[in-house]
Amino acid sequence: MKLKAILCAGILLFAVLICGCTTTPQESNALPETPDLIGNWTGTIIAYEDGEGYTTFDGALVTISVTEQQDRIFSGEFFYTDRNGNAIWETAAFAGAIRRDNRTLTMVEEGGGRSFGSLIAPDEMELIYMYGGEPFCVSIDSLKRS
Repeated sequence: MKLKAILCAGILLFAVLICGCTTTPQESNALPETPDLIGNWTGTIIAYEDGEGYTTFDGALVTISVTEQQDRIFSGEFFYTDRNGNAIWETAAFAGAIRRDNRTLTMVEEGGGRSFGSLIAPDEMELIYMYGGEPFCVSIDSLKRS
């Protein structure tokens, strides 16, 4: 009788293990909601510019004003100011796209610059800007929505 109980318990345990080990978790096809980027995003610039070297552009600030968004496509303008709010470079129009992960950003700027980046939080992003003209440069922009 004892052997029969052990055998039944062993078969039951085996059945439970097989059932638990052979099922696959269901994957969700649902994507997270597309983030709303409308608004002003302001932050600092750290860069390398050919002929100038590494720079913070004397504490310059960049503001990205996202004025339009339709699904994952958005557009607006870049503004660059000194610490006192005075414009230091021309305003540049841009357009961008949010990748399917709803986190990764790709942007193209009027005049040929390109930015790649990501949303770190709903109101925080980091962009890597690249320009291949004269002088070539690359920068890291850390921005928060204001």
